[in-house]
Amino acid sequence: MRRLGRPAQGWDRAAIAASFQITMLEGTEAVFIVVAIGAGGSGLLLPASVGALAALLAVVALGLALHRPLASVPENTLKFAVGVLLSAFGTFWVGEGMGSHWPGADWSILGLVFGFLIIGLATVPLARGRAVARLRTAMR
Repeated sequence: MRRLGRPAQGWDRAAIAASFQITMLEGTEAVFIVVAIGAGGSGLLLPASVGALAALLAVVALGLALHRPLASVPENTLKFAVGVLLSAFGTFWVGEGMGSHWPGADWSILGLVFGFLIIGLATVPLARGRAVARLRTAMR
């Protein structure tokens, strides 16, 4: 999208297309989750659907309220935080799906968040160092 540049005037079509695709992907994922929960037992489809609708409304409201403050957060920092949260929740849910019992039940998610955060903060400098070394080698 950077190669396309910003449009002189009007809507940024490339940004709109990318945002639409991402939104559709996440929306489809939410539909699959609701259907999967609804298929888990009798009478679960309605509560799962209501929960999904409530989540949608909450995300829209938070997006409207937090748009400006979040716009000032560097993009890579935001991606890092989202990656830590997704990794923690994903690990927890995979364990739940495999029948594991987490110590502290749902509170163990906080431990996973802190664990992934510490590992990420420790390994990012290592990855940066390797990237710089590769760049120096390529420039020779």
